[in-house]
Amino acid sequence: MWPGSGSARTVVLMQQASLLSAPAGPGPRARATRSVAAHDLWWLTAVAAVFTALLVYGALTTPGLGWDETVYVSQVDRHTPAAFFSAPRARGVSFLLAPAAALTTSATVLHCYLAVLSGAGLLISLCVWRRLLPAPVPALGGALFAGLWITLFYGPQAMPNLWVAYAALVATGCFLRAVRQPSRQLAPRAGRGAAAGLGIAVAVAALMRPTDAVWLGVPLFAAALCVPSWRRPAVLLALPAGLALGCAEWVAEAYLSYGGLVARLRQAGRIQGGLGWHLSFDDHARSLQGKTLCRPCHLAWDHPVTAVWWFLLPLAVIGAVWVALRSRESGGALHRYGPAWAAAERGGGPQPLGLAPVRPGSREPVGEPDRHGPVWPAVRLRDPVGPLHRNGPAPLVVPALAGLCLAAPYLLTVNYAAPRFLLPAYALLLMPAAWFLYWLTRLPRRRHAWAVAVLVLALTSHEAIQLVILHKMVRSTARAQAGIDRISGTLKEAGLRPPCVVSGEEAVRVAYQAGCASRQPRGHDAGITPTGLARLAASRPTVVLVDGRKPPAYARGWRPVPLPPTPGLKPLHAFVSPPTRP
Repeated sequence: MWPGSGSARTVVLMQQASLLSAPAGPGPRARATRSVAAHDLWWLTAVAAVFTALLVYGALTTPGLGWDETVYVSQVDRHTPAAFFSAPRARGVSFLLAPAAALTTSATVLHCYLAVLSGAGLLISLCVWRRLLPAPVPALGGALFAGLWITLFYGPQAMPNLWVAYAALVATGCFLRAVRQPSRQLAPRAGRGAAAGLGIAVAVAALMRPTDAVWLGVPLFAAALCVPSWRRPAVLLALPAGLALGCAEWVAEAYLSYGGLVARLRQAGRIQGGLGWHLSFDDHARSLQGKTLCRPCHLAWDHPVTAVWWFLLPLAVIGAVWVALRSRESGGALHRYGPAWAAAERGGGPQPLGLAPVRPGSREPVGEPDRHGPVWPAVRLRDPVGPLHRNGPAPLVVPALAGLCLAAPYLLTVNYAAPRFLLPAYALLLMPAAWFLYWLTRLPRRRHAWAVAVLVLALTSHEAIQLVILHKMVRSTARAQAGIDRISGTLKEAGLRPPCVVSGEEAVRVAYQAGCASRQPRGHDAGITPTGLARLAASRPTVVLVDGRKPPAYARGWRPVPLPPTPGLKPLHAFVSPPTRP
């Protein structure tokens, strides 16, 4: 019997009901999740901040603009004639520079502006990967990518490859977010937002380098078609829409200035040395010693240690994919990180390569000690239902596939090497590679503590080598830029004043420094005939720069001007046209 009167019993029942219906505060699991998320964001911010600081330091210590940079900057400089814009180039970098160039064209200011933007771009691209991979992995992958001398060298420069790398990271991350299974915790508009981000990222990549955007979009589109649960209309529309939007300007310019799209593609192929079956693996490995352009690549391989990471990277990616795909077995080595077979157990059926994403927020069993060994301590202490558990192996397989597709054309069809070409591939491949390193650190500490110590030592040595190469590159670039400044100053003293024309070796940079137009009668940038150049010299001061003592036929009789020695550049000789008549 219930003690007390009926009214007392009613009061007690009402109190119990109010306690049961009262909104509960955040539980320990929710607080732990928010704490991990905040900690993860701090790590990403720290990586981006250190990266930005290094880029700003490089921007302040490297005066002047490089040859390619000058071409892009001259397109938006209102005070200097635009340099010849060859068929392979796209105007995305010029659009990126336009806001700063409207205020100043100081090389130092532009480099600092790009350094800050590069740091912000790294942070944004890494944040997209939050909750797709275990918390430390995006920070580790971003640190490995940001620590490459190629990334640090080109970060503050007006070059497109790093921005394609950021766009590739964002596009792949948004793709993985967009194809996740819907759930009560994931609103439909979140999937649509991820699809919109995918389209924007592909458009940015196409605006920077249209061909790279195509090689990025093909594997993502193919994956969306091949995996039944990924066939989302928003994803299948976002990829071609973003590609079309980003390539629109490049295609329109092809018809306006290059005789059509096919003609521009053919001309771009000729400038690249003729695309075909060319295995350039060794060229890219040797160029990692500190060579911005290895064409033709007769560089001696004096320092093979600089390419050790290059050979280990595909092994780490293969290891990550192999371990992730093994998780389809209930007793596999990765059962604690989320087997893809969980989707089949819930009635989803088998998927190609086990790529079907697991429904976010689901609580599959983490696994118990079995004949393969006990569950690692990290499983019991940290995030037993981690991001990879929810998404299966897709966050490792998809970036590996996309990175391979981005690297293939440069490794198999181009007969020379430029390390910056592979930056988008490195950005994607370092995500599964970083996860593999993280996976190695989760081994039982008592048995494999030495492996963790070796790994830390190896990464520290790798970064030291990258900084040494960067210092060498920055120093040689500064010497070359100082040489260009001295040549421009000498020519100004010889009477070169705008409007004027510069032709020959290093004409683009010298002309920009002197405020002149650059015109070439031959080569990939040929935009005028020798006769036309001689006729132009009759109306304005014209200079031709040659790497010998004999001028070209159209410049015979022109006044030779001694040039100062230029360390880092081959010796040049200048010939100035006769004074023009008023």
